[in-house]
Amino acid sequence: MENPKYTACLEISSDYAKFAVGSLLHNQPVLLYYAKKPLKGGLLKGEIDNPKLIQEVIKNFLQIEDEAMGLKINGTSVSVVVPPLGFQIYRYQTATNVIASTSLIDKIDIANVMSLVKKEPIPLGNVIVDIVPDAFILSNGKGYANPPLGEKSDSLAVQAKVHTLPEKLLYDYRTTVEGAGFRVKRACVATYCASQLIQTDKTMPETYVYVDIGAHLTTVSFIGKTSPFGSFFFAQGGDDLTEKIAESLSLSLEDAQLLKEKYGYDPRTNKYQMPLIKSKDDDGKPTVYYQANLNAVIESFFDTYDSLLSNAIQTILSQKMPGEGSEKVPLVFGGGGSLLFGLPSLLVSSIGKRPYILYTPKVIGARDPGAINLLGLIVAEGSYRGTLEDNYHGVSTLSRDRQ
Repeated sequence: MENPKYTACLEISSDYAKFAVGSLLHNQPVLLYYAKKPLKGGLLKGEIDNPKLIQEVIKNFLQIEDEAMGLKINGTSVSVVVPPLGFQIYRYQTATNVIASTSLIDKIDIANVMSLVKKEPIPLGNVIVDIVPDAFILSNGKGYANPPLGEKSDSLAVQAKVHTLPEKLLYDYRTTVEGAGFRVKRACVATYCASQLIQTDKTMPETYVYVDIGAHLTTVSFIGKTSPFGSFFFAQGGDDLTEKIAESLSLSLEDAQLLKEKYGYDPRTNKYQMPLIKSKDDDGKPTVYYQANLNAVIESFFDTYDSLLSNAIQTILSQKMPGEGSEKVPLVFGGGGSLLFGLPSLLVSSIGKRPYILYTPKVIGARDPGAINLLGLIVAEGSYRGTLEDNYHGVSTLSRDRQ
């Protein structure tokens, strides 16, 4: 049996730096290692704000040892998840002649046709993050989803989606990670990563609106036939709710986070109301807070949040799927903020009559909505189809030693 090719992946978010090592087996991600380190103040609305702080945190992932598991991981090569701020997608088709006199397609032909796509002009001042082939086409018109190595053809064409981001955003993420001692071998947009993980679950729809609720950022993306076609975002997320709970109930952020995670939103009425936490009111007097107090704060936050989310959903559907049928497109929720108990009942305008799914990965070791992007990047890395950097595949600098 061929040894699995492990890949190391890194995601920097407003609350955690997350690191995973895994491989793809039978089209499913398999984790070798997953960890996250608290990270506050490194990002501002998804953009790098304090690179030195981030570097100090992610340096912890350069060398990993776990005596209990007999695990030792040394690796400086890492693929990085980048947020979809200013994410634009373009479709291109181009072709090249096959080099070999036998007309048999080799890796050099794949690299050549991908390099032609890379040379296409990109509007709006963005730069290419990744190139995702939809089909490779031979001179006889036959198409292949994967590189048709060994097939005979005089020419090779490719239809591909080109993922682009603002140059500064990509530069800041790359230089920050490289400044910590890593080599960035691939950057991948979070929306694409999520779509790649979700498509491995055959119970999930192929076309949907994906809502990623992060710490301070919510991204709304249209996914058509398992592939992203566009994204919107607004600067509100789970940590903003935590801050509102802390401010409204005069609690520490730690206590507010605990209340949010443990109790969430529960509008059920009971004769006996259990005290949730003791604190002091604005006048310094001792007071006790109940579920009704927590509900009121959460409802107040979601009055605005639901409106923002509903507008984003309607806008992206009107652009990517105009006309009848858009009202039936399901919503898929991910990200750490989707774990809030009672979330669907707070999103009356956003959900409406649409079917919705609160998605949690089924991968052992990372059954956490906050791990969706990293797991999706492992899938993207394992599903090689020729990309922007044709020679990136495989992790020569990553090793696992059993002790």
